[in-house]
Amino acid sequence: MRVLLISENRCTENLVPFPLGIACIASAALRAGHEVSCLDLMFSSDPVEETLERVRDFRPECIGLSIRNIDNQDMFDSEFYLPPLRELVRAIREETDVPVVLGGAGFTIFPLECLEYLDLEVGVVGEGERAFLDLLQCLERGADYESLPGLALRRGGREWINPPAPHLRPDLLPRPERELFDVRRYDWVPGRTPAYTANLQARRGCHLRCIYCTNPGIEGRLVRLRPAREVADELASLEADYGIGFAIFTDSLFNYPREYTLELCREIASRKLAIKWWCTLNPLYCEAEILEALGAAGCVGVSIGNESGSEGILSTLNKGFTREHVVRSVSLARDVGLRTNCFLLLGGPGENEITVRESLDLMLELAPTQVTVTVGIRIYPGCQLEDIAIRAGMIEPGQDLLHPAFYLEPEVASWLHPFMRDFCDNHPGWVL
Repeated sequence: MRVLLISENRCTENLVPFPLGIACIASAALRAGHEVSCLDLMFSSDPVEETLERVRDFRPECIGLSIRNIDNQDMFDSEFYLPPLRELVRAIREETDVPVVLGGAGFTIFPLECLEYLDLEVGVVGEGERAFLDLLQCLERGADYESLPGLALRRGGREWINPPAPHLRPDLLPRPERELFDVRRYDWVPGRTPAYTANLQARRGCHLRCIYCTNPGIEGRLVRLRPAREVADELASLEADYGIGFAIFTDSLFNYPREYTLELCREIASRKLAIKWWCTLNPLYCEAEILEALGAAGCVGVSIGNESGSEGILSTLNKGFTREHVVRSVSLARDVGLRTNCFLLLGGPGENEITVRESLDLMLELAPTQVTVTVGIRIYPGCQLEDIAIRAGMIEPGQDLLHPAFYLEPEVASWLHPFMRDFCDNHPGWVL
């Protein structure tokens, strides 16, 4: 079956990642015997026309459309990304009547809402290596797919989401197919080129329960590990096959579990690669041996998901670690020569002038390489923050959250954003 896979992401704020999810689906589809074409619209000057040209040339029998971001998650300069996508979908449907199947992280958070907004029938919720292939098989046979696990559907005046199938073991998944993309455009040289970044993933899932986070709903709570040797080989391939000099691991918990992290670092170090890389650490699992192993394996910097410097707010956000864990993680990273990026997610439940000051004081004391600040927390369906916001009267029960809504504690709402804007302007390395 001819399958066209489209990455519609055109968000250039912050780091711009290679479309890894689509590359994983492409690999699985090729392995199953399908003919696959991939289209990355990140660099397109005319996304609609370029898409229509590919549709005419390739004549797909099914089109997969990945939605990565719904909006920019900025309460004070909000941008909703779906209107241009709706224009793209309308153009595709005027050109061809083949099925258009939605997927991706953004879609998984809002499956029925996206189907309705874009006036489409079907999408894959969560990881798609199994569900999308099962759907393709049904389409090939002309069989009904209403009950396929992992699908969201909208037809006949009804809409529903089927329960997911069990998550696949990552060791059963093929390496992402990069040959169908222009990977070299994602060779970011910090300080010299735009931040289009090559990436890879060693593990899927997150077992933590932060009150605002959608990641467990997208990847599941079970942390599943790819074979360390395969991951190291993939990193080596980015260097050898594509000339990539810098990559980012997309794992939300690169330092968990401990033994796997150490094994992976040993595998990478044994290859004596020139490529440098960055990863994200959870302060709860930081220890000297892990940080030393990262440095020895070519890691040059870490993002540390602290979100606050206040014990009370860390507890309210259900981060699972303390202020002392944050201090230790930044100190250990600095000791082994790693750059550090810390985060402040300000304005959540219980935030006040004292807790804000505690966060600022801690970051000033630790002096990480960069501090990324967000004021106001995006509210997503199914997260604990949604219930808190309903009880606080910030949103209505059942409110459609596809259009961005944010939690900002009333006690700080009148002053926090302008205060932090001025604060960041006067502190190098701080970004709002």
